[in-house]
Amino acid sequence: MDQHLKQSAGSGIASDHKLFLKARIKLTALYVLIVAIIILGFSIFLYQNIERNLGDASDDDFADIGSRQHFVDNTLGSIESDLILADIFILIITAGFSFIFAGKTLKPILQSIEAQKAFASNASHELRTPLAVMRNDIEVYLRNNSPTKELTKTIMDSNLEEISHMSRIVEDLLLLARSDSKVNSERKEIDINALVKKMLDRIASLANSKNIKLTYTPFGSFIIQGVEDSLERMILNILQNAIDHTPSGGSVNVKIEKDGAQIVIYFTDTGSGIAPEKLPHIFKRFYKGDSASGTGLGLSIVKGIVDQHKGNISIESVLGKGTTVVIKIPIIKIFT
Repeated sequence: MDQHLKQSAGSGIASDHKLFLKARIKLTALYVLIVAIIILGFSIFLYQNIERNLGDASDDDFADIGSRQHFVDNTLGSIESDLILADIFILIITAGFSFIFAGKTLKPILQSIEAQKAFASNASHELRTPLAVMRNDIEVYLRNNSPTKELTKTIMDSNLEEISHMSRIVEDLLLLARSDSKVNSERKEIDINALVKKMLDRIASLANSKNIKLTYTPFGSFIIQGVEDSLERMILNILQNAIDHTPSGGSVNVKIEKDGAQIVIYFTDTGSGIAPEKLPHIFKRFYKGDSASGTGLGLSIVKGIVDQHKGNISIESVLGKGTTVVIKIPIIKIFT
């Protein structure tokens, strides 16, 4: 089934590239047509102007009328040939540049279509797995003529777990859709120090259950403009990810600093770290690395939220030693 999905996705992408090429050629032809009309009009104007000036030439400048006509004919013929060659050359150059510019113009559209198709394919795959598990459990239950209470409970528990998993996926997909469409709640001024402290308090029980030490190093008092629930989700996603990948006895530290007109938040853990070859992919949707758990959307959501707040995010990691997530967001006010 997965192989069929990959083949379908590959076929869809090939079809998109054909449509892209056709659209690119059409746009190139339009560019060339516009330039050709401009060149033709300019050439006709130039030719007629030169012809008129030659016609106004004084007969006294020539030995006889025949010489004058010969000079005019030769001059116009030479100019006509030069204009034709120049126009052809310009059109060829225009066609080349038009093809390049048409590709650059249409490329974001192609990338958007490919991203949407890949997103739909990945989303359907993620939802298909829990649905398949639920269907299998129900079929097992229905084939049993005398199901026991234990079997019923096991199947119900399994289905509930899969439903919870699908609910998380749907919730994450909705958050990503909001991020892509730039649909936000009303922005307001937020004390980032207080918000980080609030999220640390909320996740403290999870850290305690794993014997992980949480520390926080605030710096000054900064106000940013943002969507509070989105920023809360961003901080919680990073903290939960850090706790999930940090062994018992480890630590997660959050530190705030100022860098020019930006606030910098460091999330540092002593967890398992990320391999260098995986770092370029961690913000991709549905990318899970070595982890089979989760939806693979957490860091994509984080990046979307950071982008919404006109900030940037980077991750530094050493395999086996830990990871540091660095987020920078513009400051609008500073209280000392």
